Amino acid sequence: MLSYLKVENLAVVEKAELDFSPKLNILTGETGAGKSILIDAIMLLLNKKTPANIVRSGKDKLTVEALFCQGDEEIILKREIIKNKSLTYHNGELKPFAQVREMAETLLNIYGQKDHAFLLNTANHQIFLDQYCQHGELLGEMAEKCRQIRTWQTRWNELQEKNKQSRERIDYLNFQLQEIESLNLKQGDETLMQERLKILAAAETILEKSDALVQDFYQKDDSVYNLLAQNLPAATYLQTLFPEFSHFKEEIDRFFNLLPEISTFLNDLAGKVEFNENELNEISEKMSRLEKLKAKHKLTLEQILGKYEQLRAERDDLLNLNFSLVDTEKEIARALAAYNILQEKLRQNRRHNADKLSALIVSELALLEMAKARFEVRFEESEPSVENIAETGTDKIEFYFSSNPGQPPGRLKEVASGGELSRLMLVLKSIGGDETGTTFIFDEIDSGIGGKTAEFVGEKLRKISGRNQVISISHLPQIARFADRHFLIRKEFKDNQTYSTAVILEDDDRVREIARLMAGSAINADVLKAAELLLAKSRQ
Repeated sequence: MLSYLKVENLAVVEKAELDFSPKLNILTGETGAGKSILIDAIMLLLNKKTPANIVRSGKDKLTVEALFCQGDEEIILKREIIKNKSLTYHNGELKPFAQVREMAETLLNIYGQKDHAFLLNTANHQIFLDQYCQHGELLGEMAEKCRQIRTWQTRWNELQEKNKQSRERIDYLNFQLQEIESLNLKQGDETLMQERLKILAAAETILEKSDALVQDFYQKDDSVYNLLAQNLPAATYLQTLFPEFSHFKEEIDRFFNLLPEISTFLNDLAGKVEFNENELNEISEKMSRLEKLKAKHKLTLEQILGKYEQLRAERDDLLNLNFSLVDTEKEIARALAAYNILQEKLRQNRRHNADKLSALIVSELALLEMAKARFEVRFEESEPSVENIAETGTDKIEFYFSSNPGQPPGRLKEVASGGELSRLMLVLKSIGGDETGTTFIFDEIDSGIGGKTAEFVGEKLRKISGRNQVISISHLPQIARFADRHFLIRKEFKDNQTYSTAVILEDDDRVREIARLMAGSAINADVLKAAELLLAKSRQ
């Protein structure tokens, strides 16, 4: 709600400070006193463009500062106009005008002879009808189903795009996979190949050295084996004489028995390392290809094998795209069918309540001297598809209105006058229970009415103020009497300058202002008594 408003140097207003009630605030005053100027001050937070000569004559800077209270939160919006420069602030921080306006729009709704953005925007007609229907839970289900359809559709679009590019991608993946598969390698093979290459490269030397060892250890006439065989009896003889030699005799026997095994191993080894040029070339070529692959991907063999699994998984996914597309299409169809059921339920609920709303509005307008008015809620039905779904349904809803007998209802924006829109807005806001926390500002909504109609308008304003703060300019005592806080805007001339000020009226001053509204300047004791009775009646 708007808790406090401070205005400095706005046209005839040199300085005004208004401390508003959270309920119904009424501004009265003589014609030209500057009541609407205070509304203009609030509008400076909503409209970037400013009228010419808006800054008070002789002053350099215009300031509008508004304090809003939302529960425990305080929001201060401020605008300064200095010659041709405009500065806007949010809680003391300099902000772009668009940000300040966006904040103000969530806090204020202004309804005057020229301010009917709510009614002229047909999107709001559906919003109001849905609030009247009170089917928020159903709308929530539709919104969730709508999000599901869009999620599945996004998934389908992604799959479809992948499908278009998949053949080229699959060919590329197959090339990479074949490149790795052709090496026919597994973890640890690189080390084994490096070791095998060393052996093949030194095969001739290995054969020479192993043959020399076999000859010297075992096969030659003077081999170690033959020499040991000739000397074993001597060793046995010494063992019998010297028991302490037994350990050495055992080692000689062990070595003597080991020499045939060594010879056999070396002979077998020679068979394994026999030089094979084809094998050497094959391993060398495979190592060369591996090194190129490692350099290409900047990966180790282990990392390349890991990438192979990733590439294969991606290829499999692409090969399964058609199956995924079919599954996704089925999910979309199921979600759309569920959405359609909810939409039909929503449509029936709206149509049922639209008739009740129209009848209620017509009866309320009759009390505002619009007894011949007609009001209709019209539907343009559209069946749901993936392309047109919306969280609030696919049907379009618009209010139609006629104030003259014999004239068929037309679109509000085309047939309703400013005064008719103001009264219709008043009726709609008194019916609805929306926008809790928003401040409603009605500028001269009582224009052209009086008597019982004016009293009815006052009662409507008080009803709205039970849910939302209301600020209204009025010329009628039947409306002003309902105020929880009554402001008098008065004008005076001093030093060839016009000054407008705002004061809160209490007790006798309020009675006198109500009397002025009733009788103009011809105030007497009877008028004052009537004003007292009118105020007393409003407190009942």
